[in-house]
Formats: sequence, C-alpha cells, structure tokens
Amino acid sequence: MWRIFGTSLLTFSFGVVSLFANELLLWEDCIWIGLERNAQLKLEKTKQGLFPILLNEKWKQYLPKLGVHYFGIFSRNREQLDQEYRDVRLQIQQLLYDGGEIEREKQKIEIKQLIQAEEKKILREKIIQTISLAYLHLNKRIIIDSLYDLRIERYHLEQKKLNLEVQTQLIPTFESKSIKQWELDFFAKRIHSQALKESSILELKQKMFLDPNESLALEPGITERIEIFQPTSFPIEVDMNHPIRKKNRLQFELASLEEESLNNDWKPKLVLGGYIGRNGNYGFPLQNEVYGVSLGFQTNLGGSSFVSNTQNGFQSEGNGIQRIPGYGPQAVGPGENGFQSGTIGIFDEVGREKKRFDSQLSQFQIRLEKEQSELNLRNNSKSIEVKLNEEYKQYSLYMEFVKFAFESLKQKREEKKSNLISELEYLKAEEEVFVALEQSIEHYFNYISTSLELVILLGEDPFNNRYFRLHNSKFHSDFTILLRDWKNLLPIENLQKREPKKQKQTPFLLEE
Repeated sequence: MWRIFGTSLLTFSFGVVSLFANELLLWEDCIWIGLERNAQLKLEKTKQGLFPILLNEKWKQYLPKLGVHYFGIFSRNREQLDQEYRDVRLQIQQLLYDGGEIEREKQKIEIKQLIQAEEKKILREKIIQTISLAYLHLNKRIIIDSLYDLRIERYHLEQKKLNLEVQTQLIPTFESKSIKQWELDFFAKRIHSQALKESSILELKQKMFLDPNESLALEPGITERIEIFQPTSFPIEVDMNHPIRKKNRLQFELASLEEESLNNDWKPKLVLGGYIGRNGNYGFPLQNEVYGVSLGFQTNLGGSSFVSNTQNGFQSEGNGIQRIPGYGPQAVGPGENGFQSGTIGIFDEVGREKKRFDSQLSQFQIRLEKEQSELNLRNNSKSIEVKLNEEYKQYSLYMEFVKFAFESLKQKREEKKSNLISELEYLKAEEEVFVALEQSIEHYFNYISTSLELVILLGEDPFNNRYFRLHNSKFHSDFTILLRDWKNLLPIENLQKREPKKQKQTPFLLEE
C-alpha cells in the first residue's frame, strides 16, 4: 500500500535538512520537509508512546501484588503497665477471575491505538495533499511568469524596432498609440502574474511550515518528469482500507466492547491473598510467627453491589492483633484465627442506566457517522471524477488550439516581416496564442492536482497511478515540447533601419 510511503518519507528526514539548505527542492523534498516540520504530526507521533504504557499497566493487573506491612502499638500510660506490640508481614494478592474485564480493557486500548494510527494516516495524507497542491500551483505560476518574461524580452525588442519605424515613418503615429494601449494591458497582466507567483511561494512555505523569510527554490522542469494519461471509463471505487473507513470500523468495535463490559459487569471478581510474618510484644527481634490466607469476592447485580471478604490465619505464640475491615484491630491469641465479612449495597450504582444509555447512543452515533462518511466518500470520488474528465478535455482542447495557433503565428511572423500586416496585428495574434497557452498550462496542472486528490481517495500511489506518473528522469511529453516551441518562437531579430517604402499611387493621385 502506498501509505507506507509516509513512513519511508520520515526515514529520509535527516537528509532533507541538508538538501533543503544546499540544493533546489523536488516535489518529494517539499513533502519530506512539510512532514518533518508539521507540529500536529509530531504531536500524533508523541501520542503513540502512551498506548504501550497503558497496556503495560493492564498487564500488571495479572501479576501478584506484593507488599510489606508494618503495624505497631505502644502504650505507656500512668498507673498502667507499659505495653508494646509490633507486627511485620509480607503480603501477596492474586486476581483469580474478573469476568474477562481486564482483557476487554486491553482490547479497548489496542483499538484506540489503531484508531490513533488511522487518524495519523488521515493527517499525513492531508499534509501530503495540501503540500502537493501548493507545490503544483507554484510551478504553474512559475511557468506562466516565465512566459511573461519571454514576452517582455520580445516586447522590448519590438519596442526598439517600433521606435525606429516611427522615426523613419514606416508606421503611422495612430498605430503607435494603439500599441501603447496594448502595452498597458500587457504590463497590468504581468504585474498580476508576478503577484500570484509571490502569493504561491508564501502559500507553499505555509504548508511546509517555513518562515516567510526562509529561502525556497524549486528544481525547474517538473513538466519534464510528469507523464499524464487519459482518464479511463472503468468504474472507480474508494479504497476499502481507506483510513476513514478503517477508523469507523474500529470505533464501532470499541463501542461494542463498551457495551459488552456493561453486559458482563455482573460477573464476580475473585482475589486470593496471603501473608507471612512475625510479631511480638518485646521489640525486635520479633518472637511469634504469623501466616494466613484470604479470599475476596465482589459482584454487581442490577446496580446493587455485594462485597465479601474471608481471612484465616495462624499465630504460633503470644498475643497478636487481627485487623478486621470495618471493625478495626482485635486482639487474638495463639492458634487459628479468622473472620468473615460481607456488605450488600442496594442500588448504590446510580449511574448504571446512564452508562448503558451512553453506550447505546455512542453506537448509534458511530453508525450514523459511518453512513455519512460512506456517502461523502462516494459522492466526493464521483464529483472529483467529473471534474477530472472536464480538466483533461479542456487541456486537450487548448493543446490542439495552441498547436494550430502556433502554425498560424509563424505565418503571421512572415507576413509581418514582409510588412503585409502591422506590428499591432501581429501582437494581437501573439496574444491569442499566449492566452490559449496559459489556459492549457492552467488545465494541465489542474488535471494533475485533481488526479492527486482522487488517487488518495482510491488508495493508489500519488506519484504512480492510472492518471499520471512522476519519472525520475526527464520525460518529453507533448506539453513540454509545446513549451519549448513557444520559447523557440521568439528569436532575436536584427535591429537595422529600413527605408520607407514608396507609397503606391491611388486613383485620387492619378487624377492629379
């Protein structure tokens, strides 16, 4: 599954820092840095350390509980004999049976750990998607801005030619004024393009958790690494192991375990205990041996509780103290000693029915959330698929128009060289090609961005899927060839003065 990709990204995180400091960044590098710097993802990684601790705590409840107990009484009152008593015991308790409650608690912790892992996957996919979309958007603005730069270079060249032609009266003054209007429109668009590029840089920095003042430079040539494919007509299905679906299933399992705990709270808990030690009335070393066993019983019957304790012990010699729960210390002599106690609390668990209602409500809510999530996943995948097909058709349409317009522009260039059309007419023809080319770039990157959003829903590799593939080396697609042809279409021409052509005689002049 491609989601393992997130783990491999973090493996290279130490290499990313040096790469970011010294080299231009690829698409993958931006994701590495964003994952490494994302504070929320760091928090999720820290939360993972809690669950092993909780599981260890539950495991300890299966182990015998050992303890050392000391008890002492001293009486030195006037007109009474001095009394002194000390008792030291090693105590042990072992849980024999709890109705499977500890095992269910362990299962709940394990399920919560799995839920947290799915939430982390959802967060990581969201980070990858947001960084990728910002990265693609910035590359789009960089390419469009570079085309404006090419045009501005050509414009300065044409401006010099225009000044020469105006000086030599090759073109009339009103045409020069019309070109000034074109110049105003062009520079306004270029300023807007530069602003969009700067905003895109800040957006990518924000997604990567970079400071606005940190440097950020991308490796050029992203279009030479991406190979896009036409969308197929095969039906699409959201990944069955999509983190949202897995999280819903796990939440339902957790709610079922909560209800199972309520249904089994009537099962008794049995605890077996014992002790061994010494006591005495004359200080240390203690003289008398003591030992014994105890059995504890606890259960819940319809909101009423029952607790029972039984202890049987033995003392070798002397007088001792037996501590009875609820009754305090009682004096005992040598030989066998014991006690039994029991307590019934009638309907003392007042929150039982509320717990049951909360459990049922939780299951109902999770079921509704699951249905809503399923509906959202299916609707989102279908709507994204519609948008994807639209973007590809728009991209193909503009690509075909640009290819045709290129040939037309080449013809216009020859006509301009032969003075068959004016400079303004040629600039307008070039503007049409540029607008179409800008639209094709727009839909090209929109198609990749939409594809990325869809394949993450489908559970496919975001860099190698049915819609596009990111190559490690350069790949010459129709789109890259188109951009290269545009750059080659703007050669630098000689700036030599030309003599004005003799005006052809009109019928009016012939009449003179």
